[in-house]
Amino acid sequence: MKSAFHRICLHLTTSLVWLALTALGAAQEIPTISFNKNFEGGALGKIEKLSDAQFRCYVEGQGDEHGRNRQANWYYFRMDGVQDRETTLTLTDFVGEYNDKPGACPMNADTIPVFSYDDEHWQHFPAMDWDDQKKEATLKFRPEHERIWIAHIPPYTHSRLLRLLEQLDRAACVRVEVIGKSVQRRDLQLVTVTNFEKPDDKKKTVWLQARQHAWESGTSYVMEGALRFIASDDPRAFELRDRVVFKFTPMMDPDGCASGKVRFNANGYDVNRHWDEVDLRGKEFLERMPEIWYVKKAILGYVDSGRKINLMLNLHNDELPEYLDTQSDDEPTQQLMQRFYDALVAKTSFDPNQKFRVSDKPGNTTNFLWKERKVPVLLMEQRIGTSQKLGRRPTMEDRLDFGKQLITVMAETVLQ
Repeated sequence: MKSAFHRICLHLTTSLVWLALTALGAAQEIPTISFNKNFEGGALGKIEKLSDAQFRCYVEGQGDEHGRNRQANWYYFRMDGVQDRETTLTLTDFVGEYNDKPGACPMNADTIPVFSYDDEHWQHFPAMDWDDQKKEATLKFRPEHERIWIAHIPPYTHSRLLRLLEQLDRAACVRVEVIGKSVQRRDLQLVTVTNFEKPDDKKKTVWLQARQHAWESGTSYVMEGALRFIASDDPRAFELRDRVVFKFTPMMDPDGCASGKVRFNANGYDVNRHWDEVDLRGKEFLERMPEIWYVKKAILGYVDSGRKINLMLNLHNDELPEYLDTQSDDEPTQQLMQRFYDALVAKTSFDPNQKFRVSDKPGNTTNFLWKERKVPVLLMEQRIGTSQKLGRRPTMEDRLDFGKQLITVMAETVLQ
């Protein structure tokens, strides 16, 4: 009996040990971290796995129609299987070329990426290590959730714009028109906001344009803030709509915004360049750069019909600079623009690092419209790095608020 009893005990002990080891093995089994960029606006290049939770990720970038001027300003991807894991991510391959000059790098110690747990609400990482020799950014983080989205700056997708326009188009003061198609046959919209019950002949006109470069998603948040305010029931918006026609070209490169590109359209052309060479009579320009061709046609058609654009602003983002510039060489127009600049500084979060710039050199940006039809157009760069006024890097909410401030100041300036 004793021997049999010992055998039973030994069997039970062995079974318990096996069960414990099996449970321990199951508990120690950790899911593999995976990457995903297969969604709207997603972009990422090669991934090197250095350990279970350590990776080097190469930024994809985009070159122009000549295969030059590689820009690496955009990355947007998702990581899965990361909850409660100490994760290290090194972002690299930022160095490219700008204006045919090699060595351009769109990253620095102050341009810290953003993250989200729901692909909707974004915040900057609390810290980033920047190696200025290697031009590499390293993030160390322990995610609170199973999934985390990471991007250069908060994304603003083409789909979000379409949802916004569908909402706004229901208002009596808003008219959304399709004025053309992009290279990949996406709609190019022109939005008009005014009091349509009052004639336009005594109204001023302001024109706001955004997203000529797909990576510059901050400009779309500014655009949304401007559109939502001026089409709202706010008493000030009501008053301004009685006296001003507001024109918006909200997304100049919908293809790039949808497919996660950086600076060039689907044919490789920079949508903020070539405005001097795009001739509306030339079919080749319509084929290569339909985004410029159709928007330029809408602008010149408005002016040639006898109506006047009193102030036009073309929105952009940059890593560090923030400024306004123009090619206008007319003193009254420059005075109006200076008033606009001064009002922005006084009333908004606009935080320029240089004085109002007037360029006397030939240019090929949208500013060329001054030379072509005396359209008083300005280019605005807004930094994605730290704003001294805000005391932080701009957020989505900051951009939306600035849009309301901006469109108000534009209208007030031309009404003076």
